[in-house]
Amino acid sequence: MSRPPFVVKEPKRREVFAACFRDRIVHHYVIMRLEPLFEEWFGDRTFNCRKGKGVLYGLNMLREDIRVCSHDYTQDCWIMKLDLKGFFMSIDKRLMDAALRKFILLNYKGEDIEDILYLTHTIVMHSPEKNCVRRSALSEWDALPPNKSLFTNGDGLGMPIGNLSSQHFANYLLSFLDRYMERLGLMHHGRYVDDFYVVHTDKRYMLKCVGKIRTFLKEVLHVTLHPDKFYIQHYSKGVTFTGAVVKFGRLYPARRTVHNFWYSIEKLNRANSEWKLEKAISSVNSYLGIMLHMESYGIRKNTILNMMTTDAWDKVYVKGHFQSVHRRLNWRKRPLDRKDYPKVYYADRLDDHEL
Repeated sequence: MSRPPFVVKEPKRREVFAACFRDRIVHHYVIMRLEPLFEEWFGDRTFNCRKGKGVLYGLNMLREDIRVCSHDYTQDCWIMKLDLKGFFMSIDKRLMDAALRKFILLNYKGEDIEDILYLTHTIVMHSPEKNCVRRSALSEWDALPPNKSLFTNGDGLGMPIGNLSSQHFANYLLSFLDRYMERLGLMHHGRYVDDFYVVHTDKRYMLKCVGKIRTFLKEVLHVTLHPDKFYIQHYSKGVTFTGAVVKFGRLYPARRTVHNFWYSIEKLNRANSEWKLEKAISSVNSYLGIMLHMESYGIRKNTILNMMTTDAWDKVYVKGHFQSVHRRLNWRKRPLDRKDYPKVYYADRLDDHEL
């Protein structure tokens, strides 16, 4: 039995399948053995789900690409940003399975190679949408486009968002796109999952390459470019990437990041138990931590001073120049009610499990 899927609304409406505990052990077993091989295969311009990389690494790489292409902001260059349409839900399972099998046979030297091949095949071809009970109301799925759900995207397509293995396998599949762009001469590029950018001095050549990239994605990887998410501008206009706006020598939090920060402050105001308060504090500090690397002092200061209620100030205090929030030691917490505890599903029991 698979763990109940649910629909999240922020930052976008998505369908999420969170793997059961026993499945997660298998996912980690496989990824622990394949990740070092993936790292040898990947270049420096893939940022997601990699040690030593991440959001800030990608933003700094983009800033450096702009600086180099513009010769320290003295010459013209352009930024192009592209996205894939319903990427995770449109992944061809048979293509993924064949690509991973070939990769493992060529690179993996462990004695348990037969186990890795079997488990990888089982994970990729697994259909969690079958024999499951939905956690969210059925009406939540009505607002999802057909290509955004494993229930309606088509047979043999899609990998569940939320699994560790899905992130790494998808990253491997799109690494072929990274290498293809370099063969086109687009050396200043970067990718975070299915969101990628190109910086180049020749605008016409970049536009010419879009058709080639679209054809490569469709014919080789069986995925498509998003028809509406296309951006190309002079570097002085800036670009939004991984929750930040990269401007001429400056970095600002994107509007969506600021809105999510506001929402985390609202959760802090509503927290009425120790568990909820700790969770809210972690959420607020995660946004403060990333925004510390951006031009965001005014946003952090005004949001905390204007949105935090008197009750919230009784629970927490602010450290440094609005760098983090911490719980007051003298705050008197009330006992947890039954509804305050995290929900535990019977699908997590090993007796009910079926990979």
